[in-house]
Amino acid sequence: MSRTRLFALLAAVALMLAPAAAIGHVTAQDDDPIILGAPVNLTGWMAAYDQPPLDGAKLAVEKINEAGGVLGRPLQIIEVDGKTDPATVGNAALEVIDDGAEVILAPCDFDYGAPASQAAQEAGMVGVSFCASSPLFGSATLGDKQFTVSMWNQTMAAAAAEFGYNVKEWRTAATIIDQGTEYTKSLGDFFVETWGHLGGEVVSEDTYQLNDMQASAQAQRIMDLETPPDVIFISANMPDYSAIIRDIRSAGVTAPIMGGDSMDTADFYTALGSELGNDIYISTHAFIGAEAGPAMEQFIADYTAKYGNPPEVSFNAMGWDTVQILANAIDRAGTTDGEALAQAMADYEYNLLSGKLTWSDAESGHIPQKEAFIIEVVDGQPTFVQSLAPSWTPGL
Repeated sequence: MSRTRLFALLAAVALMLAPAAAIGHVTAQDDDPIILGAPVNLTGWMAAYDQPPLDGAKLAVEKINEAGGVLGRPLQIIEVDGKTDPATVGNAALEVIDDGAEVILAPCDFDYGAPASQAAQEAGMVGVSFCASSPLFGSATLGDKQFTVSMWNQTMAAAAAEFGYNVKEWRTAATIIDQGTEYTKSLGDFFVETWGHLGGEVVSEDTYQLNDMQASAQAQRIMDLETPPDVIFISANMPDYSAIIRDIRSAGVTAPIMGGDSMDTADFYTALGSELGNDIYISTHAFIGAEAGPAMEQFIADYTAKYGNPPEVSFNAMGWDTVQILANAIDRAGTTDGEALAQAMADYEYNLLSGKLTWSDAESGHIPQKEAFIIEVVDGQPTFVQSLAPSWTPGL
């Protein structure tokens, strides 16, 4: 075959294949599933934050499919373990994209979730994190098709600070901030900034390293303060959180403790139990209980029917919310095309298990506007206190 005929044949094949490659991102009318790729962390310490929303997402897919799917097509989740390793998460994202994913469900953290969203952006696809709360998780850093269903750390930290200052009337705070992840650093920094804005005093600022698993030195420095702080704000991850609190209480520090959503795990409540699980306040995404309303009660019933046990933490609800958002937006957009779907997602107000959510436009970062839920740990169990939309948030 001549070179001229060969090039002509290849060009013809390319023209025939080009429309077929785009069908999955147009208004497909066939029965092929809409694949949601989930390169999430199912092993390692991040599994405590990614497995619960994945379970909630699978329940949402089941219920949506029972009602007829989206655009006449069923939803399907394909999951690949990111193994709590950013490089592996990135490779897992490429794998699910190769397997036909049209949307990416990204892990619950910037450091461990950004590689998945970057892969989605490069493929021209929408990527949505179940619950990453770093302000870096948005369109300004990751691209115009990337979102998180979580509030950002500014809101989470400000809600904790306002609750402590205005409701509990605490005036002095000590902080222990894990330096190992962007999430923990920014959450702690935003708490300190908001506490100062409110008029509170930070009497001790200490640090901690991811997976250090002991904080006796930090606890002793708090004990050595001339006047005990009214509250201790800790920004860390599990399993470190429970180890830090155990060391603090063992040292004789009795001040109330506050933290962010990374406290809100089943392992946290189990590790503390009724002995240490008191006088702890968490700024998180939702409350799993009747106090959250009839939609949450139905979610609890459906989840229990599917898994044989009720949902335990707010992250379960975040997975459900993520899939409901996507189903709504795909239906309104009439397509999974990245540009059209991203626009549809940003142009809507969602009523979710985790509260109302809107995003700003891509040019301003896809900033999530949400309120926080404050829960108190009593005898090792989460109890509802209130929802709170802070009146001031640093940098927003």
